[in-house]
Amino acid sequence: MLSSSRFIVAVHAMSVLARFTGKGPVCSAMVAESVHTNPVVIRRLMTELEKANLVRSVAGRSGGFELNRDPSSITLADVYFAVEDENVFRMHKVDPNSACPVAAQLGKILSTPLRAAECALHTSLAKTSIRDVATAIV
Repeated sequence: MLSSSRFIVAVHAMSVLARFTGKGPVCSAMVAESVHTNPVVIRRLMTELEKANLVRSVAGRSGGFELNRDPSSITLADVYFAVEDENVFRMHKVDPNSACPVAAQLGKILSTPLRAAECALHTSLAKTSIRDVATAIV
């Protein structure tokens, strides 16, 4: 199963912006260089973070992106919800064979532990802010 790196890249980008708080906007090329990716990838990610009101874009020659809130008020959970699907676990893409007892009951059996695992993930991510991440970087 493939795992997305969008959350980690978003945290990386937000940490770069946090380190520049109060110093003006950061261009996507600078963030992309830090992440070691293409600026287009960063701009697309920033669009999603902007929709979640976590960053704002600044137009113009010396424009770029800035955090839209104090980094201590932006949690990893905020970033996660901005760039990833709300559900960590996905059930089958197509309905399984309902004549099979495993297929007929698996979703119901797994729903409670999977919901608990998702809740634990979100609770854990909410305990760490972007400021925590950015200040831990020496």
